[in-house]
Amino acid sequence: MTVPKRFDFLRFISALLKVFAWIVLILSILGAISTALFSTQVGSLLGEQIGDYGWLFGGVGAIMSAVFVLFFGFVYFALLFALGESISLNLAVEENTRMTAALLLKMQQDSQIDTRPTYPGGFTNEPEPYK
Repeated sequence: MTVPKRFDFLRFISALLKVFAWIVLILSILGAISTALFSTQVGSLLGEQIGDYGWLFGGVGAIMSAVFVLFFGFVYFALLFALGESISLNLAVEENTRMTAALLLKMQQDSQIDTRPTYPGGFTNEPEPYK
């Protein structure tokens, strides 16, 4: 037994959130790579002009900034994907509840005793006609 799908807009939003989550993950990976490359280039250009804080723009700073971008990219990915899955979960629970209610109603209707008279016509208090 199946029940019709409802809440098409919520299904669309759920799928859209999951797609956005994957886009955020891919962009955060690309952003971490570009941040690491850019930070290394800036560190090599500035070199000794910065003085004691030159390590922030060198290899260590590049790795720190790339890890920072990756970490927050993964956090946003997890939040968006979890929100999309949460909407899907709620829709599945609603659909399953409707299906269970329909099956219980069908079982209740099938188990009822037929109280209609066995002979055609007449009032219920009339005696059964002779055959």
